[in-house]
Amino acid sequence: MRGLTRYVVPGLVIQAVLVGGGYATGRELVEFFLSVNPASGLIGMALTALLFSIGAMIAFELARSAGAFDYNSLMGLLLGRFRWLFEIGYIAALILSLAVVSAAASELLAELAGMPHWLSASLFMAMVAGLVFFGNTWIERVISAWSIIFYIAYGTMFVLVVAQFGGDMAGALGAEPVHAGPALWNGVSYTAYNITILPVLIFVARDFASRREALVAGAIAGPLILFPGFAFLLTLSAFYPEVKASALPVSYVLDRVDSPTLSLVIRLVIFGALLKTGVGLLHGFNERLARTGLDRGRPLPKAARPAIAIALIILAGYAATAIGLIELIGTGYRYSAAYFLVVLVLPLLTVGLYRLFRGGPELRPAT
Repeated sequence: MRGLTRYVVPGLVIQAVLVGGGYATGRELVEFFLSVNPASGLIGMALTALLFSIGAMIAFELARSAGAFDYNSLMGLLLGRFRWLFEIGYIAALILSLAVVSAAASELLAELAGMPHWLSASLFMAMVAGLVFFGNTWIERVISAWSIIFYIAYGTMFVLVVAQFGGDMAGALGAEPVHAGPALWNGVSYTAYNITILPVLIFVARDFASRREALVAGAIAGPLILFPGFAFLLTLSAFYPEVKASALPVSYVLDRVDSPTLSLVIRLVIFGALLKTGVGLLHGFNERLARTGLDRGRPLPKAARPAIAIALIILAGYAATAIGLIELIGTGYRYSAAYFLVVLVLPLLTVGLYRLFRGGPELRPAT
């Protein structure tokens, strides 16, 4: 069981944090995959899973060999003294993601519990800070457990849609030919947009004892991350093309399935997905600060972790209010994929592979 956990938990943790509001609601899947047609979307998602596996294999083994378990140390191996390029993009993406996640979670919690928005926002901050306070082990356990709940809830929705609308799903998949060019480009873009999470969550590689463990866990990570996406994309395909115009595709599906119990469960799961995304992003930032503190002989106090988390959420909320959430998303998402394709994906597939297979002694983070 211990060996299985070592192989599976890293992928589950990454999947859980990556499944934020856009993935869980289906909006990202519609934009990046279903926008062409269902068959092309499946091809693009398969490429995304493959690229995530390759990237995770390289990143896990680099981290294990070098003891680089925070994103700054890992990016030092890939970019050397230019690792600050990743950090600039990551901090901007962190503020953007926290703004979107906290706003969506507060709105959802207010709807579910009927509480004022200020109270729902405060409760969300308290929950995030509480999980961040307990550190790696608790975060991995909670996030992994919620991933299993996510699989069960969305798997149930998939089964109900197949039972009721299976013919429409099959018809949509065969109605239009595969457009390889757009499908492959969408897969690369979605990978570049989301693979930023890999260095941020690299603390999941702490327990690997050998190269084999790191590579196997990395290979498994891609399918684990995208498997619920495949099922959800097939679910959305049953309502293609009408679902493309829906702001919240999952709500469109739930309205058609007409199951009040499932609707409540899915909304709770989406809230959990938003919570996990916020926790994972903030914990990765704290790990970077903790490593810097250790290098300077000043360990990061445990109480500082939730304080930093709350401060960043408040800053993200201010940015969303001052700049506008719609403009933040429109501007941020437009350039994020291209930026990290250059700063992370290409170095990972070139410098990363070179450093792994050049031979010689164990790696050490670049200084």
